[in-house]
Amino acid sequence: EVARTLDELNIPLIEDEPYRELCYDEVDRTPVCALVERTSWVYMGTFSKTLAPGLRIGYLIASPDLFPWFVKLKQAADLHSNRPGQWLIAQWLGTPAFDAHLQALQTAYRSKRDTMQAILECHFTDLADWQKPAGGLFFWLTLKQACDTRQLLKTAMAEEKIAFMPGEPFYPTEGSVTGHLRFNFSLATPEQMEDGLSRLAGLIRRQMS
Repeated sequence: EVARTLDELNIPLIEDEPYRELCYDEVDRTPVCALVERTSWVYMGTFSKTLAPGLRIGYLIASPDLFPWFVKLKQAADLHSNRPGQWLIAQWLGTPAFDAHLQALQTAYRSKRDTMQAILECHFTDLADWQKPAGGLFFWLTLKQACDTRQLLKTAMAEEKIAFMPGEPFYPTEGSVTGHLRFNFSLATPEQMEDGLSRLAGLIRRQMS
C-alpha cells in the first residue's frame, strides 16, 4: 500500500535499512523500493551494525534517474570510500563465516530483546504501550500520559543518572510533545536493564501523580 501511494502521488522514496540483517522473528523483509513502479527511489544500508563499525562503510542504490547524480555527489565529496575497508568487507560477504556471524548476532540480540521485553512488562505495562520489535536494536514506547520526554530525560539524568532517547527529535514538527521514548538493548546487561528501567518507571510515576 505504501508503494502504491508513492507511485500515485509521485513522491520520491528514501529507504534506510541499517538494521536489515538484525531480524529475530519471521518477517517480510522485501524493501518498499522493490515494489514501486514509477516513482524515484533511494535505498541505503550499512555494514557498521553487523560487521565492522569502525570502517564506516555503507552502500546506496538508486533508481536510474537519480543514480548518476549520486555518483557526482560522491566524487565531489571524497571520490570514493576507503578501498582497504571495502576490500575487507568483500572478503566476508557471501561466505559461510559471515552467515554464521550474522546468526550469532541475531541470537545474542534476540536474547537481549526478550530480556528487555520481560522487564518492560514488569515495570511499564501501566505507563506505556509498545510492540515487541521483530528486529533492530530499539524499543519504541508511547506513554499513556503524554509528556515532553526531552524534559523527562533531563530529570532522569539529574536525579537517576539514567539516559534514553526522547521521541520528539524524530518528528518534523518543532515543539511537538509526543510522549515517546526509545530504549536501546544492545549493550546493557540484564542487571542494568532491570535497575535502569525500574528506576525510570518510578520517576515517571512520580511525575504523573
